Amino acid sequence: MKHLVVNDYGTFLGIRDGMLAVRDKDKSEKLFPLNRLKSVSIAKRGISLSSDLVEHFSERGIKLFFLGFKGTCQAALIGSVRHGVVQTRMAQYRYTVSDTLPLAAKIIVAKIKNQRSVLSYFARHHKHDILEKAKDDLKEQAKRAKESKNMEELLGHEGVSARYYFNALKAAELFSSSFNGRIGRGSHEINNSMLNFGYAILSSYILAAIENAGLEPYLGVIHTQRPGKMSLVLDIMEEYRAWVVDRAVIKLRSQYHDLESLTPIIKQKLITEIHKTCEKKYPYHQGKLSLEHIIQRQVYRLSGCFAQQKTYRPYLFKW
Repeated sequence: MKHLVVNDYGTFLGIRDGMLAVRDKDKSEKLFPLNRLKSVSIAKRGISLSSDLVEHFSERGIKLFFLGFKGTCQAALIGSVRHGVVQTRMAQYRYTVSDTLPLAAKIIVAKIKNQRSVLSYFARHHKHDILEKAKDDLKEQAKRAKESKNMEELLGHEGVSARYYFNALKAAELFSSSFNGRIGRGSHEINNSMLNFGYAILSSYILAAIENAGLEPYLGVIHTQRPGKMSLVLDIMEEYRAWVVDRAVIKLRSQYHDLESLTPIIKQKLITEIHKTCEKKYPYHQGKLSLEHIIQRQVYRLSGCFAQQKTYRPYLFKW
């Protein structure tokens, strides 16, 4: 147990006997040792917690995330003990007011390549010409994105790639029949609701890594800055969305295809699938690390890039 997600209405979170106590609306209680927790995510409205919990989490460095119904991380409790943040964020600011196109292009190209890896993953057992055609299209778009002359051109290739990708998944019937294209925040269509909820879970991993590195989550290089928008979280997520979340949703399609909306049971299954992916070990340099640790290493490398000390190389999933 490293990351706990609470998504049942009426649940209360507190501290009892030095442990996290999670009590549901029927008064059934579960206890979790604090030394086994890295984060807790609140993924439903109507969940309450005690001030004792806030104090214990802050002292122990346990992160508390509040996930919005639109598929985003709305707020976070990180704690007040921070080291080296000022210099790190000054370097980040200096970088983001300079020419960010080269870094943005690397991230978008990696996103497209990882979308292609997802198509390759499912093409093993789903022999559809549309998947092979989309793989070729994404390969070409990745090449064009790498050669983009400005941000508008880069984002154009990203958008075209997304259409190829999601249209192929739809045509290959890898989503349930109600899927008619990708819709972001606030969608009530079940496939998009699953994707949005999954992205919110992923965002908590990304935000935790950003905070550990001392970076400013609201200051990104691709997504525009506006109040309440964690631009850097969204930027970094681009590399991992397809492999971590899209695959998980597709794997569960037979279990949610008859649903009209997300249920606590299907949410928990998606949470479990994402956590399993983040705990799984993947190749990294000369060895293997859990994906959670790879994400953290990549964010530290990004911090080094902001400080002009390291070259950022996005993580690519091989298939």
